[in-house]
Amino acid sequence: MNIYISHKSRKEECIKFKKYWEEEWFPQIKRLLYDFCKEINGEIVNADLAEKITEDYAISECQFAPISGTLYKENLVTINKAGVFWHNHIWDNIRISSLSELIQFFDDNGHRESYVLEDQEGKIYSLSELTDEIAKYE
Repeated sequence: MNIYISHKSRKEECIKFKKYWEEEWFPQIKRLLYDFCKEINGEIVNADLAEKITEDYAISECQFAPISGTLYKENLVTINKAGVFWHNHIWDNIRISSLSELIQFFDDNGHRESYVLEDQEGKIYSLSELTDEIAKYE
């Protein structure tokens, strides 16, 4: 299991952008292309061309937002049968490379409001839940 430390407001911003891109922007671009090709409805420029462009060309790559989770989160700790492995990171000028440093980081109310702990699936963990999980493998 990988646990990440995520910046809440950056995550929210990225999620909003991704939703806009994939649910509004790309469908609108696709719709405009299809409408144009349908309007001409010629031998070359027609619905078949619109479909070929959206499925076979680079535009199909544009359907997914060009934004990544790495903009708001970093791998903090890996927990598996072999043990607990901390990744050395600096957040807000504070080094986090152990459970005690993580606890100290989250002792600050501002950090608790700005950051969240989550796994690779996006499940949120409290500091207590993460501590319990780590205890199973140490």
